[in-house]
Amino acid sequence: MANSKMNQTLKEIIRTREDISDYVFHFTKGSKAKRILEAIVSDRAIKDVKCNGYICFTEAPITMLPTMFDIFRKYDEPMFAPYGIGIKKNVFYNMGGRPVIYGDEQDRRMISKELLWRFVHLIPETYDYSWLRECRISLKQLELNVEDCFIIVDKQQDAKDIEQILLDLDDIEVDSQPEDGGICTEYIGHFSKFKHISMDDILELNNMTKEQINIILDKQDNQISHSLGMIWQ
Repeated sequence: MANSKMNQTLKEIIRTREDISDYVFHFTKGSKAKRILEAIVSDRAIKDVKCNGYICFTEAPITMLPTMFDIFRKYDEPMFAPYGIGIKKNVFYNMGGRPVIYGDEQDRRMISKELLWRFVHLIPETYDYSWLRECRISLKQLELNVEDCFIIVDKQQDAKDIEQILLDLDDIEVDSQPEDGGICTEYIGHFSKFKHISMDDILELNNMTKEQINIILDKQDNQISHSLGMIWQ
């Protein structure tokens, strides 16, 4: 009973703490950040392109990042850009994702070789990237599932620009009906679709909360259908 009460208390704390994210985020970087995101979405996977032995994420809440991106916009090749993927934290953890271990060289020497992929040097006021609140996963490629993640873009128009690659054909339904002495056959495609959110959305709702993020995502469908055309015979 005590454990049950504690679990509910912890859930309530996490739910109400705006500095604790329900997701981890992988942001692209540089002047081609949007194109890199398009490639990730098209491949349905985030890849360890630099062969580091891991893929990097941040657990910093997306609602608190617009000002960070405003700073990076000043640079031609920004360290991070407002284009990326958000993955549910529990899914990420179950896949093997973990927070990094910040420390100095002495700390690094005490860590086993099997865990070195999680280590990041930290020297306050000299070399400090702890603001990233970094998490890593030791994979060469992380497959994306529309049910567990969403797309982050800068402008609302960006989502419209890449709308076609957000879709994945799941099934084709064939509907044949007698018509004018023949048969009219319509092919209907059923697609799974990535949900998305933009920095514009966050800025429009000043001081957006975690709950508002979920409301925006919940209003979007993961499944849509389109007519692929008709044939009359």
